[in-house]
Amino acid sequence: MSISFFRPDRPSPTVWSDRPRGPDESALDCETAVTLACHLNPVFANAPDWDSLIETLAAAGFQLQFQDTRLVLVNIMTGVVLCTCAFLGHSLATLSERLGKPCVLADTGQLVPNPARR
Repeated sequence: MSISFFRPDRPSPTVWSDRPRGPDESALDCETAVTLACHLNPVFANAPDWDSLIETLAAAGFQLQFQDTRLVLVNIMTGVVLCTCAFLGHSLATLSERLGKPCVLADTGQLVPNPARR
């Protein structure tokens, strides 16, 4: 018989929801959304350019891509769209004003580092 106990030194992994969502709804519960925003806010706020933002997010297991006209955050491992960047407090307009125009793969809508800078 196996008994599982809560261990504060070993937090449970975060599970991202793949429940379909409407255009004005996040699939994340409020606690997970706040945790995600707190975790990623410094990444968005401190990125000097799109390349740095894309690479830092990828190292954390996320990617950016367009879904229709919205810039969304995607879990790389599951492919699940988690939320819009605006939901996290970093709209495309604000990011573009600060970082310029992003480089986007036409067939997938995924943002990628600019190959001209490599």
